[in-house]
Amino acid sequence: MKTIAFSFLFMLTSVTACTQEKENNSLAVLKKKTINTVPFLTKNNDFVYVDKTSLKPIINQKFRRASVFTPTGFAVVENEKNEYAAIDEKGKIVLGFSAEEIGLNVINGLTFYKKDIEYEKKMPAWKWEWSIMGGGIKKEQTYHKIEIGVLETKQILLQEDIPYMEKSYYLNFLSVDENHVFWNGTLYEIKKSRLHTIENNTAELLENKRFIKASNASFSMYGLNQKKAIHNGLTGSEKLSIQFRKETITLDEVNKERYDPEVPKLLVDNKTNDVYPFPQYEKVFPKEITKATASQIDFIKKTSLVYSITNSPYFLLGVFNYDHDIWAFDWLYIDTKGNVVDSIDTYNFKVLDQLGYMVWPDRKMILPDQFINKNWKFGKIKSYQGMNNLYLIRIENEKKEGTMGLWDSGKKTWEIKPEYHDISVLNIEKQIYALQKEEKGLYTLYDQKNNKSIGSKAYQSINSDGLVTVKVNSGENKSYYIDLDSGKEFKEE
Repeated sequence: MKTIAFSFLFMLTSVTACTQEKENNSLAVLKKKTINTVPFLTKNNDFVYVDKTSLKPIINQKFRRASVFTPTGFAVVENEKNEYAAIDEKGKIVLGFSAEEIGLNVINGLTFYKKDIEYEKKMPAWKWEWSIMGGGIKKEQTYHKIEIGVLETKQILLQEDIPYMEKSYYLNFLSVDENHVFWNGTLYEIKKSRLHTIENNTAELLENKRFIKASNASFSMYGLNQKKAIHNGLTGSEKLSIQFRKETITLDEVNKERYDPEVPKLLVDNKTNDVYPFPQYEKVFPKEITKATASQIDFIKKTSLVYSITNSPYFLLGVFNYDHDIWAFDWLYIDTKGNVVDSIDTYNFKVLDQLGYMVWPDRKMILPDQFINKNWKFGKIKSYQGMNNLYLIRIENEKKEGTMGLWDSGKKTWEIKPEYHDISVLNIEKQIYALQKEEKGLYTLYDQKNNKSIGSKAYQSINSDGLVTVKVNSGENKSYYIDLDSGKEFKEE
């Protein structure tokens, strides 16, 4: 079973690298319906849709596979011919059966779909691949046929055939406000459930309805529905200079990355020499240090990371420190007036690496030394948008045994003790988790908010949409749905 075809994209996502985690209500507009219909597995291994409470059939059709309904009332189903379709709550087909896999995502009350199929395409002779090992000639190349659009209006936003692994498109639509969305470098306005382009070639979406446009090596910042740029003619840099008394401190390699980002981490206004740091480029880095100790100046001269702490007057200064097999940074902070300090008040701001693991706040800020076992070593720390002070922390003891726990940095306590091989986040708002005690062991449901287990069953896997997998007596895996709130299983006994 290919999971992507049977679950719409639940918004369980890592906190965007270096962004303010504060939720903006205008970015979460969903015209939700009350969905009481769920997929129910029969004894014949078919899925039918039933009422969640009474388990009475709602839709008469049977399907080989079926997904839960989106908040807008659509689901993906598969028939016996391994063909996929999208249906509404009454069972009416809204995207006809075909071999193309279907994914759904809901943003601003609209349902976006993606149809995708892999196939072999015959190539012209000059693109044939000749095997030097005598394996013959490959005259075909693997391609993907992709279509992305709006389900409610059947509006097609993209249709493309692309070589396999050369390019990818995702349903990663972002809400700007209730009337605008951002996707694939384009800003759209929503009118009568259709998307209308208002800006192309948008390199990055920022907070407060701002965005960055790129033109060759130059960048401009705009506000939504503003024709005049907020900042114009910005260029990228990895060099940063700052004055301290009569000395000019020049940092030659700041925010250097393995791969060049689409928008540089430092944008410079060449007319004023103002420097706007990543991630929101919302304030100017000070040109002069007005207050700092000698040790702080020595630290700044070694700085390799400079980020703006959003919704605060501070910038983050990091010096890479490889200590005791741990890759980490040491930190200082400087405000917009040039005052350097060793520590600041807690801000709801997190810096992640390219893989989504925590860089700042670091382990010592999150989990101070007085709360740890001296023999512990720490692995990656992870958090998701909406988790606030909660962090998933991996620990290794003196026996090289790895475990994971859920730590609350505000309360300074383990909400889930580090006694588990794996902890999966299923629902952030309701604080529902899947716990795996031992490697290759089964997962159980846990309600952290009420500090209790949910249900009595254990599963090979548990997804955030309620899809679980169990191993039956024949040794094969069987998948069906459960209610994450209660553990109730939607299958025929």
